[in-house]
Amino acid sequence: MDPMAATSRDTLNAFTQVDAFLRKNLTFQKRNLKTNIGIIAFPVLLCLLLTILQHIVNHELMKPRNRCGCRCVDVRGDNSCETVCGIEYSTLYQSVTYPFPSPPAWLPLLQVPPAEFHAARVDSTSLLGLLDESCKVAQSCPATVLNTSLNQSLAKIISIFSLLYTGHVRVEGK
Repeated sequence: MDPMAATSRDTLNAFTQVDAFLRKNLTFQKRNLKTNIGIIAFPVLLCLLLTILQHIVNHELMKPRNRCGCRCVDVRGDNSCETVCGIEYSTLYQSVTYPFPSPPAWLPLLQVPPAEFHAARVDSTSLLGLLDESCKVAQSCPATVLNTSLNQSLAKIISIFSLLYTGHVRVEGK
């Protein structure tokens, strides 16, 4: 048997199998035409909806009542008027939509769980540093905040803010 003939027969057999597989998938896709249209149309409609929404928001923000306030100010001191825009010339409504080029950094916010979820000792063998469960009834259990950083002064500051927020907190170092 000629090795070249076997290779060409295998190649023909592979092409026949691929052709049959593609025809089968094409038939399957024809049967599920509505599903295929939905799969293609959903992202297109979503992008179209987001684009329209972006244009509406941009149109609203470009209205004079939403733009930064401007005034004619004598900048050079020679009684000539130059238009200067800024938040100091804006109304209260305009100042809300004023873009800040470099906004100040916010301090990290601390989320303290509600009093009913504060840790308490259930029995005598559990954690020794916790109060017994009677503090949950009176809602006087302190919130335990674990500090795993090396910055102990930051932990003290956070505990002070937490104390002001919840009324009672305890900070434990690592």
